[in-house]
Parts: sequence; structure tokens; C-alpha cells
Amino acid sequence: MSDTRIVKLPPEVVGQIAAGEVVERPAAAIKEMVENSMDAGATAITVDITDGGLTHMRVTDNGSGIKGRDLRLAFERHATSKIRSADDLAHISTLGFRGEALASIAAVSRVTLVTRPKGEDFGMQVRNEGGMYEGPVEAASPEGTTITVRDLFFNTPARRKFLGKPGTEANQVSDLMMRMILSHPEIAFRLVSDRKTIYTSPGDGRIDSAVMSIYGVQTLRQLIRVHGAQSGLVLDGFVGVGEASRANRSHQSFFLNGRAMRSELLSRAVEEACRQRVMIGRFPLCVLYLTMPFEHVDVNVHPNKWEVRFQDENAVAQAVTAIVTDALSLGAAQLPPPSMFEESAPPAPPAAITKEEPVAQPAPSWHVRSSAWETPPVVKEGPVARETPAPAPEPE
Repeated sequence: MSDTRIVKLPPEVVGQIAAGEVVERPAAAIKEMVENSMDAGATAITVDITDGGLTHMRVTDNGSGIKGRDLRLAFERHATSKIRSADDLAHISTLGFRGEALASIAAVSRVTLVTRPKGEDFGMQVRNEGGMYEGPVEAASPEGTTITVRDLFFNTPARRKFLGKPGTEANQVSDLMMRMILSHPEIAFRLVSDRKTIYTSPGDGRIDSAVMSIYGVQTLRQLIRVHGAQSGLVLDGFVGVGEASRANRSHQSFFLNGRAMRSELLSRAVEEACRQRVMIGRFPLCVLYLTMPFEHVDVNVHPNKWEVRFQDENAVAQAVTAIVTDALSLGAAQLPPPSMFEESAPPAPPAAITKEEPVAQPAPSWHVRSSAWETPPVVKEGPVARETPAPAPEPE
């Protein structure tokens, strides 16, 4: 007969169970690490994955770093620098706040963290494998933090078998980074997958630059600028109808106070505004940024932080529909002049004209190398990104 007594689970088992709510797949772990980098004030973030993140993922930033005295606490559950009391939950302005990210990731993987706070002469390195902490030791490091995660779910094989194939997981990471780039145009992002650069963004703070990094010049020219305010909500961004529409909702991106989110409420509100301008079976493309008082929205709905709850859903939906409708009625994209797309370098000169030879078209400026990175920006249409080789990563 089996033992049916109630017993208290050991800490390592509790950690593995709790990690499942935060770290469902590689993209979820990367989301937590990138948000920590942004909260640390990073202006440049590189994400490097192998096999879709199943065997290796690394996030490098130039943020403020972690003080040596805080390194062990960084891996403790519910240890955070973002909030101090329950009252702070009503005014959350940071992306991370629960103090669960690193603890959850380390509970189900092998983590190496190297960090050097600004002003320090050297960095520190710690390791945490399956919740077992080692270190710190001195290590050479630029200012900022690098977190390397290997063998996700190595100690929970039952969870690992439910993960997708490397290509599926890589697409999830690509989709995540697309939304990160769009939500934070002031940060220069780079995504490398299996040693190939998938995305780069300039980090110049311009919404149109971020959109162009994802969709390219031609799509950007087709979008209509949205800007307005109603019922305490400010809405800014772009919407695409007609030729810019898409076959599904995967290209509807919403951001609330700088946080990427998913919302059927907002999708329906935008589609209501666009229903006379989009064919049946097609969906408007949109990149929309909502700004509203923190106390009017609850971001603490689910550990993955994708879902939010509005205090007055009807007012939000009506405001979004009205603002988008007004923008569509104007019918002008309100984009910068074409010269904006050609500032980084002049177009290629046309070839000599002969009767037998057509005129060569100028090279699109988004093929020119970005000022923030040495690899060119990438245009992504659908789940498959155009890939360009990137240098092999340095050895650990």
C-alpha cells in the first residue's frame, strides 16, 4: 500500500514545480532575461540561441550589472529590486517584479552568470545548476551582464518531451524578439540563431525605424499612422489595411506602457475600425502603443505577464476603435519624407544605360549596415526570417 501521508516537498522539487509556471519553453526564459536587462537600463541587448534555445541560449546586455553582494539573492525566489510592499503592485512600471525569473530558470537548467557593475574594475561569475549555487569568482567581463543557459529541463525530462522541435522553438523566440524590438525602439537588439543573424534594430528611439527593422521599407510605406487620445488613453503607432493586411492575427502587436501584451479585446477593437477596409479572411496589421495610468490596468494576472486586465474594458475598446477609425478616415500615412529611409548611406548609382541593358534600381537603404551593429537589419515576413551569417560566438 502506498504512503498517503501529507509531507512537505523539498525545496528543489518546489522550485521545479514553480518553474513550470514561468519557464514553459526557451522563449519564456529569454523573455524573462531580456526584461531583466531592460529593467537594468540596457541600451543594447544580444540574444544568441542554438537549437531553438533547447541546448543553449545567451542574453548579453550593457546594463547596470549586479553587485557582488546581490548575486546569491538574484537566484532566490521572490527576491527583487523592483517592489518593496503590496502597495507597489498598483504602480508597477518595471517589466519584471516578482523576483522569480532567475530562480525559475536555474531550477530547470544549467546557468552561468557573468556580471560587472558600472565603475567596477572586474566582473564576477556564478553558476547555478538545477538550483545548486556555486561562486562567485572573479571573471573578465565588460560592463553589464551575460547569462548563459544550457540544457533546459535537463532534470525534468517529462517537461522536455513536450517542447517543440528546434525550428518551432526558434520561431517562438523570433516572434518574441520581434515584439521586443517593436516595444522598445530605444534599445538596439540583435537576435542570432544557430550562428546566423535574424534581427537587428538600430535603437534610435524611432517607432518607424523599429517597424522597418521587422517589415521593411515597402510595408512601412503602406501603413497609416495612428495617434490620438480618449478616455485617459493615448494611442500611437501604425495600422495596415488593403495590401498591408495579413492572413492571420500574428502581425497584430500591442504594447501597454512599454510592455508587450496579447489582447483579444484590442484585436476586436482594431478589426471593428478596419472591417470595411479589409477583405473577409484577412486581418489588419497593426503595431499600437497604449499609454494609460498604471492604476487603471492589472499586469499581475498571470506569471507570463502576457495578459492584462483593464479596469474599464468597454471604455478602452471604444477609445481604440474611435482613434483608429479617425486615422483611417484621414487616409494619409503621415510618414517622414522618403529621404528618411536613405540617411544611412546614398543609394547605389545606376548602371550605364544602353538599349540592351535595363536601368539598375537603387539598393534599398535597409540593406546598408546599421550604425548599432556590424550586421545588416533583417526583414521578416511571416514565420521565416531572412538570415545572414554572423560571426561564430567566442568560446566560453
